[in-house]
Amino acid sequence: MILLSNLHKFVEKGSFSIAFVAEKGEIVAVKEAICSSFHSKGRTMNIKIPISNQVRTIRRCTIIAFNDQEVAL
Repeated sequence: MILLSNLHKFVEKGSFSIAFVAEKGEIVAVKEAICSSFHSKGRTMNIKIPISNQVRTIRRCTIIAFNDQEVAL
């Protein structure tokens, strides 16, 4: 289990997998992503999906899994 407050330490290490709850309530699982920015005083982080070059902004409180480990608040 990973604490959400420690997530910034893990995203700095390169690519990772992540799952989060989207705005409409569905679970989005990304097998490979790279953190493009992490707003430490804010509530969001931006990830880049290398396969599609898509950049997504994620509210950190919606992250439920990181590298196949559960994320806890």
